[in-house]
Amino acid sequence: MKLVGFGCSFTYGSELVDPDIDPNDHWANNRYRNEHSWLGRLANKFGCVYDNLSQPANSNFAISYQVANYIQNSRNDKEHIVICVGWSDHNRMSWYSDHWMHNGFVTSKDIWANTKKEWLVNSTDDSNHLYTNTAKLFVNSICNFYNIPILQFNALGDHSTTVYENYFNDGGSMNFMLNSAEQEDSRLNLFASGGHPNELGHEYFTIRLHEFAKQRII
Repeated sequence: MKLVGFGCSFTYGSELVDPDIDPNDHWANNRYRNEHSWLGRLANKFGCVYDNLSQPANSNFAISYQVANYIQNSRNDKEHIVICVGWSDHNRMSWYSDHWMHNGFVTSKDIWANTKKEWLVNSTDDSNHLYTNTAKLFVNSICNFYNIPILQFNALGDHSTTVYENYFNDGGSMNFMLNSAEQEDSRLNLFASGGHPNELGHEYFTIRLHEFAKQRII
């Protein structure tokens, strides 16, 4: 079995830095970062391999296309995989206001600059929720079509859904869970200085995600 992970910095493992290497040596840190992220820890608990394909600052719209691209172009159909998605904040999205905004073909820098301005002016909280809900439907539909299990949760943001049984902590988020845990127990330190979960934060979350995955997914 292989866990294939998608998401933003909370899945990527930003700020998980091997204390024994030069902090500026990004590539040397990849193994440590991956192993100590929730995805690597979850794979270890299930005794399986994993592939962390998340990207810092990822949007949910982009995540949905990354999942589709992986399934269509990179998946080995002889492998048993589980798609694991840590959805990001819904405000990392574009391009709908109170109706669809079609700006034609972006064929020049001037047109692209105007498009960005329109997006900034017209994007709303509701439109960004729409993008995220569509991204979730897209990913779940693809996985269902190919009969691929999916484990998903909110890493960041207040978006929620009640239609997917594979959704851990629906209505909450990894970020909220860790912050709440710190408030309830002042001895806990679950975040690095830049606001990302540290090693203890990823482990705290993984323990709870593991129990859910055993019961519902794997």
